Amino acid sequence: MMKSFSVYSELIKYKLSLAVVLSSITGYFIAGNTIGINLFYLGAGVFSLAAGAAALNQYSERKTDSLMQRTKNRPVPSGRMSETEALTISVLLFSTGIVFLYKNGFTPVLFGIITVVLYNFVYTRLKRISVLSIIPGGLVGAIPPMIGYSSAGGNILHPDILTFSAFMFLWQVPHFWLIIARYGEEYKKAGIATIATYLDDSQIKNLVFFWVLVSSILILVFFLVTDPFGKIFLIPFSLLNITFILLFHRILYGSWKHEEIKDAMILINSYGLLIMLLLIAISVFQVI
Repeated sequence: MMKSFSVYSELIKYKLSLAVVLSSITGYFIAGNTIGINLFYLGAGVFSLAAGAAALNQYSERKTDSLMQRTKNRPVPSGRMSETEALTISVLLFSTGIVFLYKNGFTPVLFGIITVVLYNFVYTRLKRISVLSIIPGGLVGAIPPMIGYSSAGGNILHPDILTFSAFMFLWQVPHFWLIIARYGEEYKKAGIATIATYLDDSQIKNLVFFWVLVSSILILVFFLVTDPFGKIFLIPFSLLNITFILLFHRILYGSWKHEEIKDAMILINSYGLLIMLLLIAISVFQVI
């Protein structure tokens, strides 16, 4: 039973799926809503869709995954789960996610479907032929907050959610580049387009740092233009940003070995998760 649970959790990439849920919940609270049944529908719906997308991704990329060291032991390419089972699970999860999100209205469902299509049918296919796949890949991370915002009854064209979603989009991109920097040779052997074909290590470092710098500045813009938080939090978040940038610069411009790249990835992910947790905490506190 524990072995089966482990295989299923790998298939749905539960950690990544939970991170997607967290970003959607952040959008929900940015709208200024309170804890209620809509929040449950949102969490259950987004987790199901994210898990279904992960399962479908492993089904679609089973041949490519089998060619790379970092992915060959995933459930489908390793043979621990059949292709049919993975596809069936993804369909069931998609159906469950749509049912839950529909409880919050048509807009969350629409954005949920768009996210799945972008991830499984645009990004997954485009990354084999073009480095521009990071654009739909980044959009996949930018849409979940909109799902949460619309689930709370907010207008998705409001500057609050547009600014935060823009931050989420920018925050996703360096993560993709660092993965390429860390596993570039494996990606090349698998026939996946990478920026390493066009840029050397030094140029990749500069590009990643510039992109991270811009995304960290954008979260400060969020506090300048949004209503529910106000400018009172601008100073503490500015200090947090400065600390993050200095630490990231130190790690990024180190030896550029395998472990340093891993540390840079962990720092980017931790920074984004911290931002979301702080925004949720601030929102809940203000509601109380």
